[in-house]
Amino acid sequence: MNYGESASIQCSVISGDFPMTIDWLYEGRAISTIDSLHGITALAFGKRAKALSIDGIAGSHAGNYTCRATNAAGVVEHTEQLIVNVSPKISLINTGENPTFVEEFFQIICTVVHGDLPVDFVWLFNGEVNLHSKHVPGVRIETKKRGSTLSIEAVRGAHAGNYSCQATNEAATTIATVELIVKGDTPGEYKDLRSNDSSIRVEEGSLFIQNIQKSNEGYYLCEAINGIGSGLSAVTLITVQAPPEFVEKLRNQTARRGEPSVLQCEAKGEKPIGILWNMNNIRLDPKSDNRYTIREEILPNGVTSSLSIKRTERSDSALFTCMATNAFGSDDTSINMIIQEVPEMPYALKVLDKSGRTVQLSWAKPYDGNSPLKRYIIEFKRSRGSWENDIDRVIVPGDTNEAQVQKLSPATTYNIRIVAENEIGVSDPSDVVTIITAEEAPSGKPQAIKVEAINQATLRVSWKAPPRAEWNGDILGYYVGYKQTSLNTLYVYETVNYSPEGGEGKEHSLEINNLKTYTQYSIVIQAFNKVGAGPMSDEEKQYTAEGTPDQPPSDTMCTTLTSQTIRVSWVSPPLESANGVIKGYKVVYAPSDLWNNDKNKDYKKTASSDTVLHGLKKYTNYTMQVLATTSGGDGVRSAPIHCQTEQDVPEAPTAVKALVMSEGSIFVSWQPPAQPNGLILQYTVYIKSGDQEPKSFKVPSYQINYEASGLEKNQKYEFWVTASTTIGEGQSSKTLSAMPSDKVPAKIASFDDKFTATFKEDAKLPCLAVGSPAPEITWKIKGVEFVPNERIRQLPEGSLFIKDVIRQDAGDYTCTAENSIAKDSITHRLIVLAPPQSPQLTLTATTTDSLSVKLKPHESDTAPLQGYTLHYKPEFGEWETIDVALEAPKYTIEKLYCGSRYQVYATAYNSIGAGEPSDILNTRTKGSKPLLPEKSRFIEVSSNSITLHLPAWKDGGCRMSHFVVEHKKKDQIDWNQISNNVKPGGNFVVLDLEPATWYNLRVTAHNNAGFTVAEYEFATLTITGGTIAPTRDIPELTAEDTIRIILSNLNLPGTIYPPWIPHWIDLNVMVPLIATVIVVAVGVLVICVAISRRRDDDPRCGPKDVYLVSVFCGE
Repeated sequence: MNYGESASIQCSVISGDFPMTIDWLYEGRAISTIDSLHGITALAFGKRAKALSIDGIAGSHAGNYTCRATNAAGVVEHTEQLIVNVSPKISLINTGENPTFVEEFFQIICTVVHGDLPVDFVWLFNGEVNLHSKHVPGVRIETKKRGSTLSIEAVRGAHAGNYSCQATNEAATTIATVELIVKGDTPGEYKDLRSNDSSIRVEEGSLFIQNIQKSNEGYYLCEAINGIGSGLSAVTLITVQAPPEFVEKLRNQTARRGEPSVLQCEAKGEKPIGILWNMNNIRLDPKSDNRYTIREEILPNGVTSSLSIKRTERSDSALFTCMATNAFGSDDTSINMIIQEVPEMPYALKVLDKSGRTVQLSWAKPYDGNSPLKRYIIEFKRSRGSWENDIDRVIVPGDTNEAQVQKLSPATTYNIRIVAENEIGVSDPSDVVTIITAEEAPSGKPQAIKVEAINQATLRVSWKAPPRAEWNGDILGYYVGYKQTSLNTLYVYETVNYSPEGGEGKEHSLEINNLKTYTQYSIVIQAFNKVGAGPMSDEEKQYTAEGTPDQPPSDTMCTTLTSQTIRVSWVSPPLESANGVIKGYKVVYAPSDLWNNDKNKDYKKTASSDTVLHGLKKYTNYTMQVLATTSGGDGVRSAPIHCQTEQDVPEAPTAVKALVMSEGSIFVSWQPPAQPNGLILQYTVYIKSGDQEPKSFKVPSYQINYEASGLEKNQKYEFWVTASTTIGEGQSSKTLSAMPSDKVPAKIASFDDKFTATFKEDAKLPCLAVGSPAPEITWKIKGVEFVPNERIRQLPEGSLFIKDVIRQDAGDYTCTAENSIAKDSITHRLIVLAPPQSPQLTLTATTTDSLSVKLKPHESDTAPLQGYTLHYKPEFGEWETIDVALEAPKYTIEKLYCGSRYQVYATAYNSIGAGEPSDILNTRTKGSKPLLPEKSRFIEVSSNSITLHLPAWKDGGCRMSHFVVEHKKKDQIDWNQISNNVKPGGNFVVLDLEPATWYNLRVTAHNNAGFTVAEYEFATLTITGGTIAPTRDIPELTAEDTIRIILSNLNLPGTIYPPWIPHWIDLNVMVPLIATVIVVAVGVLVICVAISRRRDDDPRCGPKDVYLVSVFCGE
């Protein structure tokens, strides 16, 4: 760069974390610490750039400039070199007198006192002739590194003219010129004196000069010519003795404060010349101030006086007068000395107006330092920042004293100051003004929004606050809006109060409940402060978790294929009812008579819409249901369908007995096949004797014994039995041998067996016996000898008959047959199918809208349960019931009132019927009535209105339903209702209030758990925005004080009591007496209410007494 030019360079940081500082360094030192560098300004442009500008480049500015960026992660630097090309500055000195007389020595010294090397010198004569290339007699030139000298040993008239020294380097070319005036030349070189000046005339050979001046000085040639000869001539030298003279009478000179300066005056005239200096017309004596030094230099044609000031001060701005005196007179010249300095700091900085993002400032113009103000620089920063690293600037023209600072952040504390700048430099900063910009609605969106499915009806939304710089105030909470993505409806909003715990980076969250299963929802979030709500976040979409299909497969059908296979087919449920992606199907099947016991059910999974069930029981009626499955679980089962497998040949009878009845007969008995595989049409009894072909005898299906008669005594016979269906004859039972005999031991033909009896129905336990002599039959019940009673009796053939079976009849029954030969017994087990006993009900969890319970059957229940029924009701509501499947012993009762009391009991049921109820469970859902807010956060007062910040209320865990707002003047009795249905969220403004007036405010907040009443006292502001003095509180009176006042007012002086009023009435007696009566009455009332609340009528038999509790809360 060239000397005197302006330069600027900008340093931009492309990437990096904040906070970040950017600094400029010169030769490794911070520029702000180097006092010798003038005209350098560093300005920040945003947070990532900082520019360096230099006004008027000087040689001292040359060097290396480094931009250094620093943050917590590290430091990065970049260096640029500034090369300054300095043009030559010439000092041209004439060592002799000018004018110069003929034959005198003349010398000019041309010196480059400032500028870059190398320098080329060229001497010109009259601006055209290059004395280096064209030789001029008598002229000699000598050139060195920084200077060149032109010398003329003996001046001639031809030497008169302009001599120019031209110095050239890489920066520029500079020329300085000196005029040589030659006097006293030879006659041939004289000029004719023909002056138009009236002061010069020639009369009869004499030269007259009137009012002679120094310019008339010189050689005058007088010639006399008459035409004969060469003529005569004479030369006369006229020397003019004149008083001192200053060529320039008044001039301005400037200097920078604190720097040295020299004032010079040159007086021409006859020597000796005396020089005196005045300052503002007062004699300047250097002895009185050592900053001043006067030096004089005698010149050929006069005197030069120099007044040196070592260090200029502001007081040196004055009129300096140089007075010259010689023997012939005096003269003076004046120098208007102007001391220039940086301006003083601006003052009276004040705020005229402000908003959320701008502030209007004014200030008073400071002393400009004798240099016009170029500009003002308004510097501002956030209160937590530093003036070194976090400053921003606004540049204002120097001719104004008002400006607006823009692009501020709302609700932010700023420090503001101002500096003035002129050509000399920058002033000190003004006093700092601190302001807080007005709040605005947040300008930033909530960040890091995540939405995840908790279950089929709940989404959890989490987010973080907007960047702190975009809060524009204190965030009071958030509006979380949600809607079904597929529907073009408005968002439903829920309010989440802001919690400062955890800091600005804390994650906030909300669970949105009661959503549709496997449905995509769109969620947006807005932050709000007391001014309003900010921009909505970008829409986030998420599905709720997959649920279970709420409709079963349709058109379910079954087809019997064989005795052990059934084909089942169905149609998939409607897509809109799937609540997810159908992954497959389950077929639930079991024999119909075992269907109510889940342990007997089998499941088959398939991905297709039909399947074949294998390995089924033969000739068995099966019940089947089909359900669809998703990731959420099993869906609703279809209605049961029934199919029966085909018949097959039966299995063998399970047990066979061959008992001797007499010497010619055998009694054969058996039990039916365990798997008849069809309808038993008949039994076939086979009898074989020796090697003979067996004989067969057909027995009806209802008969399970056969008497083989006509047999031979002492002959061994073999017996076996088969069963037959329509398909054919089944397998043979095991073969038994028996031999007719006249000795018949006691034997029981019946078999040990299990019998199942239904509660309150009759039962018969068989005991068929043989023997000779006839055996005696006896029974034991649970090991105790049977004693006949009106309900249980023994039949003649030996069977035991039980009328109206009860639970206690269940157990083992033993029948014994005994004669003189032998003894035999069998044992039956009787199972009583009765309704279940009371199940065990346990509370496992509670939420704001649900209760979770665990069900467990009674440990003594023998009959398989089919399910449970839950009974529940709110404290003042009606009973409701829910059926709970047996396979889901844990159940959640949903959609309950928040923060409410509930009663719950359960019953179990089986194929017989519903059982006994469990104990009543008294519990309540979570949540409470609304919680009171702080007055400072809830009420914002102005002159004619108040703003109620409804989000300041805490809902106690139960969503707010509405508010009722009332107010009255403090001295009034009746309340004015403003609204009885103010919706939660946002702000509510109460208008039309009178300024500077005390009011009472009553707000009733409602949710499902109840309501809370809050009363506040406030005063509106004055019209000018001021506050008024608090009212004087009147102490509260006790009941005794009130009664005393009333009675004292009745007992007026001079009052004559009626004769029926006793004379013992006295205030000192009556007041305590009446107060005691009131306290006792209130106590009795409280006890009555408590007793009424403790009444505990059986909720299963009817509703309890209903009572209402009102809650009043206030400040």
